[in-house]
Amino acid sequence: MKRYLLLLALPAVACHSDQPTTSGQPAASATPAGQAPASTTPTATAFTPPTGSLRSGDTKHPTDHDTLHVLGGGVLYLKPSTAAAFARAPTELDWDADKRLTTNGSVRRVGNDLLLQPKSGPVVKFTTRRTTMSSSGEDIDKAAESRYLGQLTKAYVWVVLTDSSTKHVTTLIDQRTGHCTIVTGNQPTVSPDGQYLLSTRSDQGNDGSDESTVGTQLYELTSTGPRLLWTRLTLQWGSNEARWLGPRTVLLKQEYEAADQESAPPPETYVQVELPR
Repeated sequence: MKRYLLLLALPAVACHSDQPTTSGQPAASATPAGQAPASTTPTATAFTPPTGSLRSGDTKHPTDHDTLHVLGGGVLYLKPSTAAAFARAPTELDWDADKRLTTNGSVRRVGNDLLLQPKSGPVVKFTTRRTTMSSSGEDIDKAAESRYLGQLTKAYVWVVLTDSSTKHVTTLIDQRTGHCTIVTGNQPTVSPDGQYLLSTRSDQGNDGSDESTVGTQLYELTSTGPRLLWTRLTLQWGSNEARWLGPRTVLLKQEYEAADQESAPPPETYVQVELPR
């Protein structure tokens, strides 16, 4: 099974750099076209570290004594959660946001181009390249489709997902400067206090044909944009979606690899993760 730690190059997009470099206010205080309003985050209960023997959280059988160590980030405490708790936790992004775009506004579509206008700097452009029956091999390799997923208000970023035949790339575009940050997964999420952004992508069941960056990443949201704190990979499970329950509490939807090609994968589970204070 292949695992990719490096951030992948972004196809068919013009961005200034991979990290924002200036501060300021977002491009607009109103919700941009295609963006659904964010809901209220439930309040997490006060966290008390477990006592007694602890074990690795990289397991198919989670308990409330599981931990994961992250490079430079201390220890994460894990305990089982439920689908109901996950469903109650909010998410900002909207898979239908792109369909509501028009040819006007700070985020707009003109033909095959998705255009995003930051407060300062030139327009950021993502170009969708489709194939036809007469497309050459080179054209097929370059084919990619970009979709606008909305904005993360507290992070001052727009979110764009670019899909190609070999990978999926999620880009955060700073509404102030136009600078770009590539993250794992396709549903990055911001903590209720606006201090952190978490993104995650699983490679469970990947036969090696999907070259997307995988793992769970935590970013600190600074005045100059997202700053990567750590990336954590797990072998026994992966996650494609996370939702915040509190300022330092995250819920992850866990998925697992099937035992063989003939078997169905085990059912999804849910885990609550406490970040270091």
